[in-house]
Amino acid sequence: MCFIHSDYSLSRRKFIQRVSVGTAAAAAIASVGKKLAAAEQGIYVAGVGRPDAVIGAPTSDDPVEPEVKIDGFSKTLHNRFNQDLKPVATVKQGQAVQFLCRDALDIGSAAQTLTPDGTLKLDLGKIHPLTGPVYVEGAKPGDILEVEVLDVAPLVDFGYVVMGPLLGLFGSLRPEPLAPFAQFIEASELSDPAPGKVPSAIPEDQPYNAGAPFVQIFTFNKGQSTGFAQFVGKDTGKRAKIPIAPFMGVYGVAPLRKGMYRTVPPNVSGGIGGNADIKHFVKGARIQYPVYVEGAKFSVGDGHMAQGDGEICVTAVETLMAVTLSFRVIKHQIIESPRAIVPTSDPTLSAMTPEMREKGFYHTVGVGPDLMENAKKAAREMIDWLVHEEGLSLHEAYAICSVVGDLKISEVVDIPNWVVSMTVPRGIFERV
Repeated sequence: MCFIHSDYSLSRRKFIQRVSVGTAAAAAIASVGKKLAAAEQGIYVAGVGRPDAVIGAPTSDDPVEPEVKIDGFSKTLHNRFNQDLKPVATVKQGQAVQFLCRDALDIGSAAQTLTPDGTLKLDLGKIHPLTGPVYVEGAKPGDILEVEVLDVAPLVDFGYVVMGPLLGLFGSLRPEPLAPFAQFIEASELSDPAPGKVPSAIPEDQPYNAGAPFVQIFTFNKGQSTGFAQFVGKDTGKRAKIPIAPFMGVYGVAPLRKGMYRTVPPNVSGGIGGNADIKHFVKGARIQYPVYVEGAKFSVGDGHMAQGDGEICVTAVETLMAVTLSFRVIKHQIIESPRAIVPTSDPTLSAMTPEMREKGFYHTVGVGPDLMENAKKAAREMIDWLVHEEGLSLHEAYAICSVVGDLKISEVVDIPNWVVSMTVPRGIFERV
């Protein structure tokens, strides 16, 4: 899950505070906010408890059972990278270590009853609870820490997508001067903070599709690491099967410099990792990070069941996850940023059935001198196409693009215009 720093301007904070919500929604989210505000590093989260079974142990001809389990499920351990944090465990190279992780918003089962209005009241300062840090024996500054992903599987049977007027590809919280005008220049239902019918529109009875913000729930089985998540559109009831390829959005080591660093943007203090949301870091990946402090002090979080390249609405299928890892130290080698050997170039495609692949892909294009604007063009075209062709609402189409749509840079050689493409598999949709 990609989010923002907590140091956005005062004017934008006031904008968020001015957004009105219903009385019931405000009361419900206020109660969640109190729980989040009470959560400090290492304290247990009320009403969550422990997972009734530790799942996700790797399976093979010679199974490697986790030797160490780190509980970041029933308690919030930390959500800032900091070289001065004390390790919660010391692990040996080659040990299988299972990390139990909370979801990106740190709301757990409350996600299942979260209302669209409620998303505007969530405390973004609490996002990305991390499990760790762990001290890896033998890791010293100037080394490489290689992290092998042995298994990833959900601790619960649901995941969620949220979207709001300030975040994501079409959000208004951006560093450019025109950011406050995004709600006027983007499709209103994707960025307007007032959901539903627009009372000031003339004529007032204009059709509208859906309103920002938005929450979509996905379902699957606890412990499921292959197959599909079920999508039933919140607005239209349209059904789809989302190919799952579980991975963690945040991996990282302690930073090079003193201080607390958010998970976003990634690599804020050297090549520590952070909220990279790289969907290729599935089971079988070997990821390398530079070591800046003794023991590396590695942490992980932000479980995703499925995600498209780009994660354009700001969330993937977010869930609570168990990930089993092992570590290896490569001595006296320095790298500037993370590297990896990944098992597949397209986890989504690998998770699809042959019948799904045979139905092909929707493909849209954005062309121009700015790669980010091109990405928006391609995404707008895809959202529009899915609304017309598949009968989705604007928000459902936006969510589908975020969890299964892939943005790709198609070419960067024809000055002054570059090409960005987006694809969405046609075979995921159920047709009557």
